[in-house]
Amino acid sequence: MDLTTLSAACDATERIVAGVAPAQFDQPTPCREWDVRALLNHLVGTLVLGTALLSDTPPAVAMGPGQLPVADLLDGDPLTAYRTGVETLLAAAGDGALERSHQTPFGEMPGSVLGGFTTLDIAVHGWDLARATGQDGELDGGLAAPLLAFARGAITADTRAPRIGPALEPPPGATLTQQLVAYLGRQP
Repeated sequence: MDLTTLSAACDATERIVAGVAPAQFDQPTPCREWDVRALLNHLVGTLVLGTALLSDTPPAVAMGPGQLPVADLLDGDPLTAYRTGVETLLAAAGDGALERSHQTPFGEMPGSVLGGFTTLDIAVHGWDLARATGQDGELDGGLAAPLLAFARGAITADTRAPRIGPALEPPPGATLTQQLVAYLGRQP
């Protein structure tokens, strides 16, 4: 994955984070165990974790991939927390980090693959937030296409559990976004 695609995913999700109202924090999300507040915390935690992994530094907050951070990262303002996280993530990724390998909880990983997983997580959780809060989560085809290709190449039956559900059949005539979320176990 490249910096342009990562940045586009961050921008697409920022629009959705900006549209979340505090009254929606307790609403359920497609991530069955998380409400909107928890999903926002996971999303900001993903930015923190991605920054740490791409900059080869310890994360500022304890959080494993696919988990919630141990502390509330929203500080009363999810949009500011998200924007701050995006700024640090893009700075870390823009320093040649996507071209070199990094140590991760799953072993050594090429930066492009690490960036791909981070980009995928940001975009798909943006879709989850949109679905939970009644917003439009449709991704631009120029973003959805590389994410779908990455997901199909990187996520297999062996690597799905326990964080990613089984692939679902997308509806006839499905958009690239619908194909992507169905591949990741979500009902489009």
